Amino acid sequence: MKQHTIFIACMGLSIILLSSSYQIPNIELVKTKITENISLGVPKSFQSMTEELMNQRYLTARKPIAAYTNDKRMVDLTVNTSNTRWQPSDLPMLKDFYKASLLELYDEVSFSREEIEEINGKNFVVFEFTSIVRPEENALNPQQPVRKYTRIQYTVHGGKTLVFNFTCPQALQQQWESTAGKIMQSIQIK
Repeated sequence: MKQHTIFIACMGLSIILLSSSYQIPNIELVKTKITENISLGVPKSFQSMTEELMNQRYLTARKPIAAYTNDKRMVDLTVNTSNTRWQPSDLPMLKDFYKASLLELYDEVSFSREEIEEINGKNFVVFEFTSIVRPEENALNPQQPVRKYTRIQYTVHGGKTLVFNFTCPQALQQQWESTAGKIMQSIQIK
């Protein structure tokens, strides 16, 4: 009986030690000024994307106004703007419009959040989702599907749509989801 009790106590201690080694790290955010009117918390370990990396990731004429990545270049945070005719009162319609656009970008999308939320006095359309992009069936080099976790927020301010986008591989979602929420909650717009 005594050996059984010692075994159970050792197993309990092993589980506690093992689970503590897998805790999600507390990632420090640094308040970062994006423009004269926009700031947000960026993880201290992130660096600005190089022009080369930005050109590889964003094959559009309109590059983000700010783009950050972690040291392994797997976790990204971007801020983008575009001129718009949307008004802040149009956010419910903008939400439906952007949801339809997101559904077209990926082969599969699973939304965990899709709502309008007030953050620091400003209303945002908030989408949180996982996505899958499958490789072409006839590709010369067989590839695995690309699975991502994304938290993206839209708002309208000063005749522009502002887009805040956090993305990482879906395998890293549990590690980064809380930080993505903290980043998005830190957005300040004057």
